Amino acid sequence: DCGTRINPMIIEGQIHGGLTEGYAVAMGQLLSFDKQGNIQGNSLMDYFLPTAVETPHWETDHTVTPSPHHPIGAKGVAESPHVGSIPTFTSAMVDAFAHLGVTHFNMPHTAYRVWQQLKKAGVNT
Repeated sequence: DCGTRINPMIIEGQIHGGLTEGYAVAMGQLLSFDKQGNIQGNSLMDYFLPTAVETPHWETDHTVTPSPHHPIGAKGVAESPHVGSIPTFTSAMVDAFAHLGVTHFNMPHTAYRVWQQLKKAGVNT
């Protein structure tokens, strides 16, 4: 809900961008540090930066609830999809593996960590 929709195309782009960044954080971005607290990644090549190939198709909808605190009723839009999507993706991972007894997944949900959970649950991979 971004209140009064001023530019629907920009709003859609902000939502898709926020969802994609939340997806990246939940599914693959890992910041590892050494014992002195220095980041071990040396470049953007060390991080999961999803492109259109790795990103799912987003189906979005909107609700219009004008803000009483703004002259035209507008609100911010970019933060909500990013902040809300990270725990949503994690909940989806837990739900997908609940039948195996999985109740928790550490982020990021990399292929290796998924494999570890499957192995821990006794699934032959």
